[in-house]
Amino acid sequence: MLELDYWGGDQLPREPILDEIARLRMSRGYEPNGQLPGVVADSWKRCLSDYNLAPDHVPRAEVLTHYEFRSLEQDYEDLLAVAEPEVEKLFLRLVDSEYLVSLASAKGVMMLFRCDHQFLGDMSSLGVLPGSVWAEERQGTNGVGTCLRAGQSVVIAGKQHYGLATQALSCITAPVFGRRQVLQSVINVTTARVSDDRTNRVVLDIVERSAGRIENRYFARLHRHNNLLRLFHDAENTDLAEEGRVAIDDNGLIVDASSQVAALTGLRVEDLIGRPAEDVLCMDLSLSDVRPDKAYPLPLAGKNLQAVFKLRETGAARLAGVSKFDTSSTAQAEMFVAPLQSAALTEKDFRVDPMMSLVLERAERLFQAGMPLIVGGETGSGKTAFAQIVARRCMAEETETLFIDCAAVSSQKVGAAVFHPQILHRGNICLILDRLEELDEGGQIALQSLLENRSRQMNERFGLIALTDSDFEHLAKSGKLRGSLLHRLKGGTVFLPPLRNHPDLAGVIKDFCKIESREFARRELRLSEEAQLVMLNYHWPGNLRELRNAIRHAVVLADGDSIDLEHLPEDMVSEIARTDLTARSQSQASRIEAALRHNGGNVSLTARYLGVSRATLYRKIHIQKSREKAANMECVKRQ
Repeated sequence: MLELDYWGGDQLPREPILDEIARLRMSRGYEPNGQLPGVVADSWKRCLSDYNLAPDHVPRAEVLTHYEFRSLEQDYEDLLAVAEPEVEKLFLRLVDSEYLVSLASAKGVMMLFRCDHQFLGDMSSLGVLPGSVWAEERQGTNGVGTCLRAGQSVVIAGKQHYGLATQALSCITAPVFGRRQVLQSVINVTTARVSDDRTNRVVLDIVERSAGRIENRYFARLHRHNNLLRLFHDAENTDLAEEGRVAIDDNGLIVDASSQVAALTGLRVEDLIGRPAEDVLCMDLSLSDVRPDKAYPLPLAGKNLQAVFKLRETGAARLAGVSKFDTSSTAQAEMFVAPLQSAALTEKDFRVDPMMSLVLERAERLFQAGMPLIVGGETGSGKTAFAQIVARRCMAEETETLFIDCAAVSSQKVGAAVFHPQILHRGNICLILDRLEELDEGGQIALQSLLENRSRQMNERFGLIALTDSDFEHLAKSGKLRGSLLHRLKGGTVFLPPLRNHPDLAGVIKDFCKIESREFARRELRLSEEAQLVMLNYHWPGNLRELRNAIRHAVVLADGDSIDLEHLPEDMVSEIARTDLTARSQSQASRIEAALRHNGGNVSLTARYLGVSRATLYRKIHIQKSREKAANMECVKRQ
């Protein structure tokens, strides 16, 4: 880190860039002989010499489109899953001190975003929004961008921001490293109030600890197929943030290490990779003799460390040569069986039309009879929330509802552990199985065995609801699931209709405007006529999930009491805006055109997608072409 300041003293050679920095400092009221932190001074120099940014012309932070933001979330799915609880915890700790908390991507995009509604307007006016991009080369010296550029924790307080527009902010950031010490993301806290150096140092320590906990959890997720060696000063009392983690393959070679390992051992991470763990760490015991999950002393370079070895399921047999150290079924299951919290959307939030009311009634009657229930529907159609409503209506209050992602179970080959008969001994229980069609052969056998055990042990209430993107008939024909399992699951089947077929789409949109306005403590926002037409004629491939995200996007960006076209996701507006929104026939045509593009021009798939027959769709297309031809002829006559 550069510790000297650029103010033109005898310590530094004179350069034109230093004179410019000195001028900026004086214009902002800094003492002539005061020091600017080295990381800030370096950043200012880059802003002037490398980026050619003028402090009074730094552009407002760019905001990703709805489509771009969703794509980025998919790329960061694993990191977001482990970071979200820590970001929420940090926000609750700092919210009373008026801090915003966010997690940014490696390119400076704010992804996870927590801000008290009282300060959301002020932050929005400064461009601090979900999806905003804070790269140093565009926004100048700022917490996120400079942390990414410097690769270290930074505090950018008030006037230390290069751009004039963001000088009201104080930003405190810490890096989160991923595989092979590549900077993966930044955790950031920002406030618009004045904070002194002492407060900033205290908050920085809190932020760095949160970043360390996220990094270690992410490291474990990245290397879930490897064995882990966890290093501590004191295994009993060490915070997760102070723990070092080493990933070891089945040959005992180090494949990766977390950033804290260097601080604990005094060894550089790059010097560890590819070397035998037993030799590098001077271990007295062979890895095959180490009992998993037990702390062992590890004297290393005069430091009294402790180490805990954690084996993956398949690694136990290869390294130890025996099965006595296999992880228990209960421990494995806990990683993939999560208690399902109350649904973010409750029953009163749903607009239950006559069609949905029939589906819900059918599901309840089947489930109350003790039958397994299969809920089909397109992605985002609300299957999980629907399953929770059914379980809550039909089972006792003390029932435990557990959510199991069958795709995750299959990827880790732990079906036997997750669907162990012991799960039946937990009392009243309801299992919600997501992505049933992706369950592997071992998982299917274990689930079938569980259902057979359940039929012999009826002393406790047990319910099973399976969620799938396909209907039962398609499941049976696809061959993805064993016939014997399908026969046991074939108790009751319901299929949730896609959002585009909802008879009261306008009412659903209004309901979600009310929900999201309430979520952000805003007065209920109304849709302008143009925004409503776009939303009514969009084809909603992501169904309720996409609708809620789109309205949330609009509520965050809307400054007044209404949502206009500029507040909606750009990709949505661009699909509809090419047609005349004032004409009903044109609106219907835009919807058909968008659906055809979504299905690659296949008329049969598009007809099924829109819920109409192929003949009806051909007729609508023919009518539209005839109208366009007649309109063109009329224009020719007028000329």
